[in-house]
Amino acid sequence: MIKKLLALFYGLMGMQLLYAQEHKWAFGFYADVQFEKDVTPASFGVQGKYDIGRHSAFQAQVHGRSTFVSVGGDYLFAILDQKQNNFNVFLGAGVAQDFFNHGTFKDGDRVKDRASYFIGNGQIGLSYSFQPIPLSVYAGYKLKYNFDQDKVNPNFMMFGLRYHLW
Repeated sequence: MIKKLLALFYGLMGMQLLYAQEHKWAFGFYADVQFEKDVTPASFGVQGKYDIGRHSAFQAQVHGRSTFVSVGGDYLFAILDQKQNNFNVFLGAGVAQDFFNHGTFKDGDRVKDRASYFIGNGQIGLSYSFQPIPLSVYAGYKLKYNFDQDKVNPNFMMFGLRYHLW
């Protein structure tokens, strides 16, 4: 099932590349904030975005904190034309690999407990591009699905700031 979904996802991305006319890169800072009791609340990192048309983009991010690192990529669809509107609403879907490295103590010795999880996510958000400054900000809601644990985690917010290279 996962392989079929990924094949469909990459097939759609490939078709978008065939129709792309103008390419833009953007790089910036990324924050992933979890709103759940008794959980480390946030991770921070860097992100790159590649516009493949007036309504589509790919993004990749690496973010983490002391015992956690996540590497992922998303396909984004902007509802409004990005060339004609500074304000936009976007939808996205993507995948990530989350790596955990927790240290615990057992019989007085520190034992490393490592785990890795394959994550699927869906997102919806708002973005605003400051013109003529090539800078944009965005915020959104993210729902994550852990394929390894068969668990949905619906309580994430994401925030970011990007500098656009024209």
